[in-house]
Amino acid sequence: MATIDSCRGNKKLHTSVGISTGLVLSGGGARGAYQIGCWRAFLDRKLTFSAVAGSSIGALNGALICQGSWDSAHKLWLSLTRLTILGLDFRRLVKLAAVAVGDLGLLLMPIPDVRFLRALKYTSSLLKIASRHGSLGALRMHGLINIKKFEPLLRRFINMRKIQLQPAALLFTVCKNPRATNPFGEPDWFRVQDQSEEDAWNILAASMSVPFVFSAIELHGDQYSDGGIGQWLPIEPLYRNGVRRMVIVSTKANTSYDPARYPGCAFTLIQPPKPLGRFPVATFRFTERAVLGWMEQGYQDAIRVLERDEAFLGN
Repeated sequence: MATIDSCRGNKKLHTSVGISTGLVLSGGGARGAYQIGCWRAFLDRKLTFSAVAGSSIGALNGALICQGSWDSAHKLWLSLTRLTILGLDFRRLVKLAAVAVGDLGLLLMPIPDVRFLRALKYTSSLLKIASRHGSLGALRMHGLINIKKFEPLLRRFINMRKIQLQPAALLFTVCKNPRATNPFGEPDWFRVQDQSEEDAWNILAASMSVPFVFSAIELHGDQYSDGGIGQWLPIEPLYRNGVRRMVIVSTKANTSYDPARYPGCAFTLIQPPKPLGRFPVATFRFTERAVLGWMEQGYQDAIRVLERDEAFLGN
């Protein structure tokens, strides 16, 4: 698992908070607009962070926060329309359909009416379907939409090289090497400052790549996809690298985590009081009305929590 040293060389970031503070950003798709609203409250209260860890859409928001431009973040989010997100790749669909037809033909292939042969046929058919050469495996690896199609839009508003030069460590979570026995893969993470600029872009894409919807990302011989599957709240990357005070921003109401797993660590949780919606409808609701509404709610909820936890944050 990739590691970082997230607590060195960042003293100038913490004159306002006294002690090193990390920011944890959950997944949530379009509901990630809530986190951008929270960031505006952090800016108003001059709250800064030594390290930021993001899963899925939280990885995108972590990049925007580390970049430090509220204007760029606001414009990017208003550019993420539903049409942009859900534009299907029909050539990809045709290829998946062709593989599915082959799988169906294998299932329907006539064989002698012998119990052993029938069991062997169905077992081998299911294994083939789930493998990377079958329809389910192909869908898992290639998805319905190529996640990289969104990169030109993101590059208009995100300067990855600038982010890599910032003193605050930025971590993206991913799931590594999905397979038939573990279709989502093992949790992993990367420190953006340790990657080449192009690799950082690929890892960001991987962290946001919802399995079976978006394509997985291949990097140095390994396959990576949505980090929110394995680590909805990316506390572990920060904790394992020395951060002992964290602000968690979750897009879920009634967020649960176990503080006992992180001895010596203190947390402040910001979350919506009621659900913002459920997968898949709310996850892909990239409409201006929804985005602006969730931003405003995030701002109001963050202000309320920051006022309540003023002593904890040292402001």
